[in-house]
Formats: sequence, structure tokens, C-alpha cells
Amino acid sequence: MAYSNPRYLATCLLSITLLLLAACGGGSNSQETFDQEIVSQFTPGQRLQLEPIDSHYTGVSYPLKLYLPHNHAPNRKFPVIYILDAEWRFETVADSVDKNQLEVILVGIENYVDDDYKHREMYSQWPLAKDYFDFLTIELLPSIEKDYSIDETNRTVMGHSLTGLFVGIALLIDSPQQPYFHRHVSFDGSFWAHRDVTPQLVNDRLSLDQTLSSRVILVAATAYPNNARYVSWFEQLLAAAGFSQLELDRYEYDKAHIPVVAYSMNDVINALY
Repeated sequence: MAYSNPRYLATCLLSITLLLLAACGGGSNSQETFDQEIVSQFTPGQRLQLEPIDSHYTGVSYPLKLYLPHNHAPNRKFPVIYILDAEWRFETVADSVDKNQLEVILVGIENYVDDDYKHREMYSQWPLAKDYFDFLTIELLPSIEKDYSIDETNRTVMGHSLTGLFVGIALLIDSPQQPYFHRHVSFDGSFWAHRDVTPQLVNDRLSLDQTLSSRVILVAATAYPNNARYVSWFEQLLAAAGFSQLELDRYEYDKAHIPVVAYSMNDVINALY
């Protein structure tokens, strides 16, 4: 019969093979491309609520949040953002990190809750801001960074309103030689609260060292209500001081004081990384 002809069988097998290859999208190059696409797909990180941390310097306990990249591993160091007011801002930052497919560790510090958040107000301003700074740098950072793979040369501190004011203070009171933070982000900071103190802090820092190595991003809201006037005032103080190695940027948005944070977050995150 015709079906027993070897040449006929070989032709049939070859046709079947070509059809299968076509159905699979071709040869090995297509398969390699498909594999690479799978490997390069971004997976959102893990969001965790940590145990609160007690502070000797401020006398209260702070709830903590954590975001870890999907591929977090002890043998690889990641940049970190320390987020103040984390009960309000942490998810906004984490959502932006996921949206922009970045590999960053986030540490959120919530506030001690009392009437009208008076503790937050007091410890965001001088002189108690020094105690809050010591809590962050002496107590919190070592506690977090002993357990997670954080790049100690790539730390950002981020705050809004009164904690945005604190970010400006942290910039000026950090060590000139071995600073804890290398990027500072202030969203519509309440610099109006420090009209007398801030110029003195700038002068004190300048007398210690004219080098101020940091990337500073100041976000200003211009819709009512806002702190745009005072954000500009702080920017001008820093510019007039003439610090070397200071990268200073000001972003302005036609948004009010509260919504400006979420509205500007993607721009800020992309500017940082």
C-alpha cells in the first residue's frame, strides 16, 4: 500500500514537524524571547506591619510598616526610604514604587497618637526634633538594618507638612562627614514654624562644613491651603548658603496641601531613582 512507502512517511513526518513549530511560534529564538519576558516581569513587593519600637529619646512607641522587594535577599543591598507619617503616606509611596517597578525597601514610621497629634507637632520642631532625629538614627536604623539588606549609603527620609519641616532640620543637623541620610524629600513643609530657628541652623551647619552632600527635593502646593511661600523661603536659604555638593530641586503643583503628596509622588520617586 502507499502508506508503507518510506519516502511518503518521511514527507508526512516533516510536514507535521513544520506545523508544530509554526503553532509554537517558531524555533528556539521565539522560545528564548518568551522566557526572557517571563523573567523580566515585575512582581510587587511584600507589605508588612512590624512590631512597634520604643524610643528612649522621645519616651513613646512608634508602629512600623515595611515594604520588601519581591527578590529581597541577604546577598544584595537595596536603597531604602524612611517614610514619616506612615499611617497616611506609606501606601501612597508603596503604590508608586510598584507602579514604577522599582526595587526599593520602604520603612514606614507611624506617629504616637495623642490629642491633636501634639507629640508629632512638638518633635517635628526644634529643639525636640533633635530627640526625634536621635530616635531615627541611633535606635530605629540599627534595629531595621541588622535584619534587612539595606544599602547604608543610599538612605532617603521623606515627610509632609510638619514632618516635612523635620526633614529640613534633619538635613541640617546630620553629620557632615558621615551623614545618615543622603536624600531628603519634603512635601509642602511647614517651614513657617521655624522663621527664627531655621536660619540659625543653616548658619551653624555652614560653619561646620561648607559641603552638604544630599539630593533635596522640595515639593510645594500652590492651591489653597498651601505652604508654597515658606517652601520657597527655605529653598532660598539653602541656595544662598552656597553649600557644595547639594543638589536642590523644587517641584510645584496646582494642588492643595494634603492632595499634593499623592499627586506628586510618581515624579518624586522617578527623580530619586
